[in-house]
Amino acid sequence: MAAQYQPLTKIKKGSKAIMHHFTGGQTLSNRLLVLGFTKGAEVTVQQNPGFGPVIVLIRDSRIALGRGEARKVLVEEVNSE
Repeated sequence: MAAQYQPLTKIKKGSKAIMHHFTGGQTLSNRLLVLGFTKGAEVTVQQNPGFGPVIVLIRDSRIALGRGEARKVLVEEVNSE
């Protein structure tokens, strides 16, 4: 079965996902890479109310992304046990 990638904005609070790739330009990609958004990194969504910033935990850091930025981060949701 092929992996289904979705924007970070679609992941619900408390869910985990694995970082896959970006759809933004070079400036956004560079910024996110410096913040730890590398392929294979586990992302835990701490806040995603459907408006405003998306707050995630990645590599022991809390990062707030604007919705536009978060929409360009494609991840694969991990099924919780």
